Amino acid sequence: MPNKEIKDIDDFFTSEEQAVSPKDKWDNIFSAWINRIEERKLSLTLFELKLWIESLEEFFKSEYLETLTSEFDGINTRNYKFHTHILAQICSKLINHLKQLDFEKDPLYINFEEFIVVNVISKQLTKELNHIKDHTTPESWFNSTKLFLQNFKIIITEILKNDLISLKTYTSIRKLYHKEIARNPIIVSLLDKEFIPKIDKTYQKDISNIISSLDNKSLKRDLGIFFILAFRIAKINNFIETNLNKTRNKSIVIPLIVFLKKSMSNIIFFYKEKLLPQLIDYITEKDKKNIARTAVTDIEFEYKKIFEGEFPFYFSNKNDKLNKRKLLKNVIIISDIAIQEFVESIVRIFIPDISGNSIFSNYTSRKQKSIALKSKLTKLHTKINDYFSNKSNITPSDIFFDINIFIETDLNYLLYKDWNEFLKYYNNLINTNFSAEFEINLRSFHSFITNILKEMLINKKKGE
Repeated sequence: MPNKEIKDIDDFFTSEEQAVSPKDKWDNIFSAWINRIEERKLSLTLFELKLWIESLEEFFKSEYLETLTSEFDGINTRNYKFHTHILAQICSKLINHLKQLDFEKDPLYINFEEFIVVNVISKQLTKELNHIKDHTTPESWFNSTKLFLQNFKIIITEILKNDLISLKTYTSIRKLYHKEIARNPIIVSLLDKEFIPKIDKTYQKDISNIISSLDNKSLKRDLGIFFILAFRIAKINNFIETNLNKTRNKSIVIPLIVFLKKSMSNIIFFYKEKLLPQLIDYITEKDKKNIARTAVTDIEFEYKKIFEGEFPFYFSNKNDKLNKRKLLKNVIIISDIAIQEFVESIVRIFIPDISGNSIFSNYTSRKQKSIALKSKLTKLHTKINDYFSNKSNITPSDIFFDINIFIETDLNYLLYKDWNEFLKYYNNLINTNFSAEFEINLRSFHSFITNILKEMLINKKKGE
């Protein structure tokens, strides 16, 4: 016999199979299903399904939204028709997504309940009963859930014929929905897992290089999580905008915006509590430490701009002429600006000369924004000057026209403080209704714009 070196003595012995827990077995089944989703190029559809379900959950439990929608209602007089109508619309979205994702299960990837039956109970059955499992085929993952939602939507449609939908009725249909969702093991696992690698992976080259270059494992992990959370917000923004452009009924995006609020809140909390302390310890340069600190302050102001300023206007009855679709698009504009500048600030700590264009395809630099903003404000400032110097040629309606153009195109580029003040002056001008107080308020507004332009000039000189 030839002389053969034994490299692994375990090869000569029969190894016993290690015990695998039911949870691990199910995780393997779920991972295999995700792989099949990837093979069929349905990852985006799966992401959207997850997003709709998560947004609906946040919509159900949001105290913030409850306050906005019931500002003038008592507890016993609240009408949940608005909520129920949105639920019906989202059911249609869920049904369509389930149809796209609905393919027959491979017998090897049967769901968890079937796994228990086939591998545990059936072994104890008599031979006479064993033929049962041979004559049945696994159903699709989503067949029963899809049928439920179709019938559930019919029930909701009938309920919506009533003028008043009480809290008790709304709670009952919500519980019915939750009971069915909780029965589907794939959906439960989908919601249970915060990150799904092939869906949440960050592919941006510069960011990937930064993460791979770090030796500190804790910083590497948390920086990776930060960028995943940031790009997820960018995806949510894009998804909201897509639905706004496609959907006739704009209220369907309300749950998505409430979920956007939660997502922005999560990344701010994660950055302040987990990532920022590590960055401060890791960074040696004082100016970069300042960038790390001010980055979160900036996004907190943008967060306030959206959820304390812009979004509540959607539920306000004070201005019937308000373009609510435009308002919701403004939310996306502000959110996009905020998350892009947040990401750019953190990347510049590691790559100081990088441009935001390298990270985002739709990026506009802060310098370009400032130039455009200054130009529009100067034009508005000049128009008001001309009004006071030559009233025969310019009317209050002309002033309002220019202000409205600025609000629609450039208002969201103002910092939170100035943005808030601008809207206050605008509302004061509207409330005067061209009375004698109009000119008094317009002069105050003119002084406010003058101060903003002076601050811009000072900041420009500091930058030079």
